[in-house]
Amino acid sequence: MWRVIYPRRQIYLLPHRRRLRLEIALHANGANATLGCAPACGLGARRHLTITAILCDLDGTLVDSQQDIAVAFQHAWRTVIGGIPPSTTAIAQHIGKPLAKMLSELGAMLSPSLLSTFLTAYRRTYTSQDSRLTQPYPGVILTLQALSSFTLGVVTTKESGQAEIVLRRLALIPFFQHIQGGSHGLRLKPAPDTILAALAALHRAPRNALMVGDTPADVLAGKAAGTKTCAVTYGFGTREALLQSAPDYLIDSFGELVDLVRESRR
Repeated sequence: MWRVIYPRRQIYLLPHRRRLRLEIALHANGANATLGCAPACGLGARRHLTITAILCDLDGTLVDSQQDIAVAFQHAWRTVIGGIPPSTTAIAQHIGKPLAKMLSELGAMLSPSLLSTFLTAYRRTYTSQDSRLTQPYPGVILTLQALSSFTLGVVTTKESGQAEIVLRRLALIPFFQHIQGGSHGLRLKPAPDTILAALAALHRAPRNALMVGDTPADVLAGKAAGTKTCAVTYGFGTREALLQSAPDYLIDSFGELVDLVRESRR
């Protein structure tokens, strides 16, 4: 299992019980940070991977949207299903999944027509909320500023229009060159479709990209697309589930992403 820790600002990889030092060198041309194992890795010659694109999940990674999602979900539940809706805490455990899957895992099995009605009610209420209860996680804005030399994109299960509303409301949209939401013909995470679509729009290859997210679905989608993966522990996914998905890197705050991709070799 891979995990990244930062003792004294050095970055280490821990596969199972073996500790490997990871050196990260930033080339003078700015956007081309390189990741490479030092000779201590025991892997022979140093191998470098150039990261030029960073893709971020939205909910649970860039922004804490729990309250807005819960309000819309609970309203749609009361309107379409009736009765007492799930608690905010219960809903939060499923954020990042398609709404239909959230419903089924929270005990609501709806007919196609009722599901369509629920989705319409949810989206209408969510849009009317205008992200009033959503905030960027600590350090997100400063980190995005520090990573401005990289090609940045968002990959989310939200519809692109909804994602843009959130990002615009929080003044985050200028940082990103592409917003990839769910759309017809594209399977959602953990399938790789939306990540590959984002990379195609950004003209970047998977081998030069890093996918950052807070759920196993983000990690698995990145792996399936052929990118490096970085899991964040402060979002809606549990640490245990994230570790089981075996991300390449694990960080506890979004700000650690700067150290991960831009730390000069020491």
